[in-house]
Amino acid sequence: MEEKPADPQTDLPGHTRRVSSVCFSPDGRRALSGSFDRTIRLWDVAGASLVRSFDGHTTDINAVAFSADGRTVASCSGAVVGGENLLRLWSADTGAVVRDLAGHEAEVSAVSLDSARDRAITCGADATVRYWDTANGRCLRVLSGHAAWVRSVACRPGSDRALSGSMDRTVRVWDLESGKCAAVLQGHTDNVYAVALSGDGVQALSASRDKTLRLWDLVSGASVRVLEGHTDVVRSVQFLKGDRWALSGSEDKTVRLWDLRTGREAWRGGATGRVMSVAASPDGRRAIAGTYDRRVLLWDLPSV
Repeated sequence: MEEKPADPQTDLPGHTRRVSSVCFSPDGRRALSGSFDRTIRLWDVAGASLVRSFDGHTTDINAVAFSADGRTVASCSGAVVGGENLLRLWSADTGAVVRDLAGHEAEVSAVSLDSARDRAITCGADATVRYWDTANGRCLRVLSGHAAWVRSVACRPGSDRALSGSMDRTVRVWDLESGKCAAVLQGHTDNVYAVALSGDGVQALSASRDKTLRLWDLVSGASVRVLEGHTDVVRSVQFLKGDRWALSGSEDKTVRLWDLRTGREAWRGGATGRVMSVAASPDGRRAIAGTYDRRVLLWDLPSV
């Protein structure tokens, strides 16, 4: 690990309020950023240039995502009181709205797409997880059980299992076919803000206000490892490089790369503001972060 955090190579300007969510396209050539300024920006990564802005949300944007083919953009918005509280699907090519999916009774926090089956999973401040048919906008199931705001969801294409992380301090594993909770993962001592699934669906990662990350074995439900080092709320986490490594973003103004075999930090990037969201490119070579001080930042990750 470097003693001094690495500075970002690129700063993509334009957002006027906090950047709440970032992600790469499936081919890694483009990236999305969603902001509390109620806009989504599509970026050309190599050229560090704006391709398109998606406008139309009337409340804060909390999460953005790409479909597996990169042709559809998803965004979540809302407010605890009086928000539009919906999942919106857009054409990545034209910026046109494809469909709105409404049903959450409060702010929609996150989305995970299974575009191979025209499915999506969302979660929100109404303490529910919802399973959608994105082809017709119908809610297939409402998954209840969390005792507080659900902040994050994750699923794998073609799988009937999903994860959710909540401010009730738990991670839940769901059977989407039956709508039942298959397991409750406990260990965090404060709000869970982010969850991620490994490529094989056997492991999970969670990030918490308790300043830690946890690696879980989904077969046994056991906490395999606790990753410690962040000095403030951990807002975002992702598996990368064959599920051997993890990337995290924190309000301590750092992005960190972790070796999941040892639990040790391998690299650290520094930001000027609190990191609200982080993502790795599909090839694991780059990291993107969205920050509280309106920035979209890019780093080259080390070869590990």
